Amino acid sequence: MPGLALDHFNVLDLSGNIAGPFCAKLLADYGAEVIKIEPPGHGDPARSAGPFFKDDPHPEKSLLYFYLNCNKRGVTLNLENSSGRKIFLELVKKADVLIESFLPGYMAKLGLGYEDLEKINPGLVVLSITHFGQDGPYKDYAGNDLAYYAMSGMMLTSGAYAREPLKHGHPQSYYMGGIIGSYTVSAALFSRYMTGEGQHIDLSLAECVAAHNYDSATRYVYSGTIERRAPKVEAFSTKGIQYEGIVPTKDGYISPTMQKGRPTAPFKEYATLLGHPELENPKYDTRQKVLDNREEVDDLLLPIIKNEWKKFDYYNTFMEEGFVAGVVQTSEDLVNCPQLDERGYFIGVEHPVIGKIKYPGEMFRLPDSPWSLRRPAPLLGQHNREVYCRELKYSKDDLVLLRQQGAI
Repeated sequence: MPGLALDHFNVLDLSGNIAGPFCAKLLADYGAEVIKIEPPGHGDPARSAGPFFKDDPHPEKSLLYFYLNCNKRGVTLNLENSSGRKIFLELVKKADVLIESFLPGYMAKLGLGYEDLEKINPGLVVLSITHFGQDGPYKDYAGNDLAYYAMSGMMLTSGAYAREPLKHGHPQSYYMGGIIGSYTVSAALFSRYMTGEGQHIDLSLAECVAAHNYDSATRYVYSGTIERRAPKVEAFSTKGIQYEGIVPTKDGYISPTMQKGRPTAPFKEYATLLGHPELENPKYDTRQKVLDNREEVDDLLLPIIKNEWKKFDYYNTFMEEGFVAGVVQTSEDLVNCPQLDERGYFIGVEHPVIGKIKYPGEMFRLPDSPWSLRRPAPLLGQHNREVYCRELKYSKDDLVLLRQQGAI
């Protein structure tokens, strides 16, 4: 039986906020030995970001930081201090991967650019995650999730036709960047296995989002068509608010459809399962007739769904009969989702400050080298002594001096 998939790789996580730490977490979850390097004093900015455990804004109680940094050890290190840079280079010599998320040029100004690091470790894979990339007219611009969605064009097609463009509620671009970062690192490590050489990966978060909006771009290139948002009152539009959009039930929202393979189910079958066989009418006996009479269909179906059905009753009833339906789950629904529960997706994690908490687990299954949770997110500087004294052979007195110098 092999060990964990990535357990022979050493990773330095010098990144902050979400994208880089999420990338490093994915590598750690499958076995990589990850050391998270944080600035002394305040640490990763994610420590200051909510939500906080029991709404207490404490640097060790950020649930965002907690989620992104489990399975890592943590040290503090000041790269703007000469002693700090010396220690960093010692860590780089032993590393396979470095993940950083500073603005372009910052590491080079410190004498820690890829060309500098390559000299002491030619096999090092460096992943640089930035807003817009290492070059180009926008390389020095600031960025955030809102900007990436707007720039990618994805926002133009999100939301209702008569309203302004809309962004998803979740900061999806950061997690998208983390996932792409983890597979680019894996590809670079595979390349190193073949060539013996590392490389510098230039990952732009704006490009990650633009790459996911490929259909709008290719449609324009081939036909000149600019995709738009769908009218909000258009029935059978998955972007609308009428039937086959997102519609209300007695206790939430669902996305109902008559889809049951191709073609769609007869209206009579749907109406019978809905509990109203009397709605059967030759006017609706083909898909096209249903579409031609969409407003009448809305008037018939939407009040029944809203007044007579609970969301999970509808979802389970119709899905069990082969129809396609969606249910809009709340956070509470998600945490108690029977499908995720059956597959053991959520697990319990014990943290020295937070205590025991439910934690999202395995993202994909590698049966012979599975995901594992080996340790909770580190406290700020928790592993300084372990890494600096035991592994780099500094003495305890050295550590005191380094701390007095502001190096760690």
